[in-house]
Amino acid sequence: MSLSFCFQRTYYESNGILQKKGLRVRVHFLATSTSVRGSWFESQDVYLVGMLRSGTDTPSLARLIDQYPAYRRPLSTNILSGDGGVFLHLRRDPACDIAFAAMPLRAAPGDPMAFLPERLGFNPKLPRSINAAEILPCYRVLKRE
Repeated sequence: MSLSFCFQRTYYESNGILQKKGLRVRVHFLATSTSVRGSWFESQDVYLVGMLRSGTDTPSLARLIDQYPAYRRPLSTNILSGDGGVFLHLRRDPACDIAFAAMPLRAAPGDPMAFLPERLGFNPKLPRSINAAEILPCYRVLKRE
């Protein structure tokens, strides 16, 4: 089995269709989950987001991972706390799906307190009610606009 085939299998949608290019989706940030900063390795920020796809009027909840090199800056506070949301190019990654109850929600998006080492409890205003056992689909940021 070739390495490229293994890499492609990571991005199968739940219905078995390979997602060949990213989705362009309007994202509203609801909470910051975790943030890892590195000077010699990639940094990673994880968020709870509401995604509004074309043709729908109710946002779906998802886990969003923004992984980037140390020389690049994280998403700005204006983007994270903006009411209008932001368009991002995302790729589905079922390997990092997680139950809602298992996802730590540390702080409001853009809150500098999210970087403190202690666990912070945050209850975001959700666009719909959610069961604690519900699985949140995971997406990775491909490109920012």
